[in-house]
Amino acid sequence: MTKRRLAALAGVLVLVTWLGTSSTVSAFLARVVNTTNRVTSAVLDCTQVPLADGATRHYPLNEGSGGVIAYDASSTGADGTYQGGRNSNAANPYPCARPVDWYARLDQTHWVSTPGTIAIAPGSSTTQEAWFRTVNSQGVICGFGGTQTGASTNKTNLLTITSTGRVAFLVKGSSNYELTTSYSLNDGAWHHVVGVHNASTGLFLYVDGALRASNSSGHPSALTAYFRIGYENTNGFTNGFGTDQDLAHFWDYMAFVSFYPYAFTSTQVTQHYSLAA
Repeated sequence: MTKRRLAALAGVLVLVTWLGTSSTVSAFLARVVNTTNRVTSAVLDCTQVPLADGATRHYPLNEGSGGVIAYDASSTGADGTYQGGRNSNAANPYPCARPVDWYARLDQTHWVSTPGTIAIAPGSSTTQEAWFRTVNSQGVICGFGGTQTGASTNKTNLLTITSTGRVAFLVKGSSNYELTTSYSLNDGAWHHVVGVHNASTGLFLYVDGALRASNSSGHPSALTAYFRIGYENTNGFTNGFGTDQDLAHFWDYMAFVSFYPYAFTSTQVTQHYSLAA
């Protein structure tokens, strides 16, 4: 049956049901029913799935040109601010299979600050994720800092692009914990990155649905911090950029940045990455 014929049928009922299972992409079911036809298909959406999985911050970064507000789609409603204004890009290519939309272009003068602090602690599990694409070798994708807009002295849980184009998860604890991929990802393609702190089992870095690095003894120090997207001071980390704040800015494209107050499982990571299929 064609989409045109479906749209023309009277009495069509569309039911979108969350089946209540934890963190399952397949739990989204769209059902179109009439007296003679029934169509069932998965609804893969890079905003609906994170929200169903309990994201307490979710920034699609899809506002289009102009303006300075980066809307938080979660129930927290902590709308961010595009520092330097908003740069948007045409929706092709796009990281999520559907729907196609805008995404943000960040650089040395454009990044996103957010209001309200989040408590990071060694005994509190967290997850942060983002979609990015870049051809550059610099900058913080997302992470936490003690200041809302400045170069924070205290910072942790930074997902970054290193000077060699690799992805790193930089965590300040009793020592510096630095997880990195073994290969570069500044190839101009969209990539999915997830940084997990599990209070029981340590730190995990996932890229494109697979575990790339871990540290079973790594935990962040306690820090009440702001969630920041596209920039934070990395001085003090081996895989950071020293005092160079220009290089600490992510430079290129980003979408669907989320924070969760619990640790993702590997299955959840794979499911979220599958949204690009």
